[in-house]
Amino acid sequence: MPLPISLGSSDFLQLRLEGSYYVDKSLFVAEILRGPSRVVLLPRPRRFGKTLNLSTLRYFVERPVGAGLKDGDVRRAFLGLEVEGSGEDVWARFQKHPVIFLTFKDVKGGGGSPGGVFAYLLGAEAGRLAPLFESVLSPADRASLDDLLYRRGSPALLAQSLYLLSKWLHQATGEKVFILIDEYDTPIHDAFGDEEQYQEVVGFFRNFFSAGLKDNPHLEKGVLTGILRVAKESMFSGLNNLQVYSLLRKDYATCFGFTEEEVDRICSDFELSRAQRDALRSWYNGYRFGGHVIYNPWSVLSFTAHRGDRPRAYWVNTGGDALIRNLLIESGLEIQNDIEALLRGESIEKPVDEHTVFRDLERKSEAVFSFLVMSGYLRADELLRIEDAGTEWWRLSVPNKEVSTAYKGLFRDWITTSVGGETHQRALCRAVLAGDASTVEAHLGTILERTLSYHDTAGRAKEVVYQAFVAGLLVALDSTHQVRSNRESGLGRCDVLIVPRRSGQPGVVLELKVLKASETMEQALAAALEQVRAKNYAGELQAAGAAPVVELAAVFDKKSVRVARGA
Repeated sequence: MPLPISLGSSDFLQLRLEGSYYVDKSLFVAEILRGPSRVVLLPRPRRFGKTLNLSTLRYFVERPVGAGLKDGDVRRAFLGLEVEGSGEDVWARFQKHPVIFLTFKDVKGGGGSPGGVFAYLLGAEAGRLAPLFESVLSPADRASLDDLLYRRGSPALLAQSLYLLSKWLHQATGEKVFILIDEYDTPIHDAFGDEEQYQEVVGFFRNFFSAGLKDNPHLEKGVLTGILRVAKESMFSGLNNLQVYSLLRKDYATCFGFTEEEVDRICSDFELSRAQRDALRSWYNGYRFGGHVIYNPWSVLSFTAHRGDRPRAYWVNTGGDALIRNLLIESGLEIQNDIEALLRGESIEKPVDEHTVFRDLERKSEAVFSFLVMSGYLRADELLRIEDAGTEWWRLSVPNKEVSTAYKGLFRDWITTSVGGETHQRALCRAVLAGDASTVEAHLGTILERTLSYHDTAGRAKEVVYQAFVAGLLVALDSTHQVRSNRESGLGRCDVLIVPRRSGQPGVVLELKVLKASETMEQALAAALEQVRAKNYAGELQAAGAAPVVELAAVFDKKSVRVARGA
């Protein structure tokens, strides 16, 4: 029988001593210790093993504090793992260094203020480490420690706390300090959208990281994990010793997530059937880290723990995607065509910047795609070119079925939040399939009236905006039909094509026009329907066995729309 899977546990020692199933990532320790970088930032998607890896590193290098662990417990936890054979240079660091370990996962809502969560976090860590150094403190340092312990430190003291703790530990033990910080960017995510809080958090962490990680003579190594690098936000201003290894880099590529070989071993250990293995691969495979095929570890273990029951969106449903949902909903029509193409299983070509700037997410719609790559919602398949300015263009796609379900959920949210609700959407879809032009016109008109701000066409190709708008509304048909925009069909390229997944179901050609100054609505509708017939846009529907084939035309003029059905 395989060992039990302990979902949600990210404490290395607890996993090992309790006899839980562990996928061996212990060589991460050797990579960090042998790496040339003094301060390392490792951005990866959530639930990809960042906290567990930091915990593993911590237990390996940390000098024991107090009488908490029995002699030999930590060494026993590493027996039989790959790091055991990594060499004398690595084991010379075993339990040698003091470690400051912080996680910012709960630093939200003004964590930079003395009365916030951050003050409690630092006070707790200072209290844990105090037995190592408090006997050698000067009276002034003792006063500073007391201020940290009793959560009454000034913002200036909190900003200097990393430096002070590392100085005291180094002086007391004679060994330089490891500073490990997990989920360092959570406070930035939480503050995004609140300008005052955002400026407070960024300003505080600029001083905090600079004091602790830049030119700190008491620092051995610093390791930070999170989702994004936000260096251009000035959080790491002047931190020239910081090396960032994003998921696009080859370094540390196999340390987070599961490789193909590791998944094969899991499937074998838990005796998953061929059908279960195929389901696991199609739902949770598909990431590319530094050129390696990587699986989502949270979903793989969740699927396996449930004995290969039908696949579910385990990772997507763990939450933590509120920022992504807001960004996609707010980007709305500007990226709808791209998201639609991704949901059809196609790829798109976009610039990807691993140094994503939060402010760009508000100003540049394409910055959203960099965020989606770094967050695990898109896969960077292939580097296509590097422009003169250093901009990297990548071919992007949806990693797997689990993430595809997330996008469909986001589309539903967009409909509910932005375009008038699901009632209008469902009624619109039924009317489109039935070829009920007057009902389609009524629902489109109502939705347009409510959501004009989402499709302001100033300075853009108006027809493209309306096309993305309509295609987004029709995404609810995905279970029975394929909704395609601007696809070749017949003798030309129609605006929206609704192709049935089974023969005998209705199929729809929908041609969209924006009213010209020289036209009437009737003239524009007639021209659109004539174009549908002349270019045989219905050809693909007939080949797919659609019955009946519906031809519709819609003409838009700002808030107004007219819809007509062909003969």
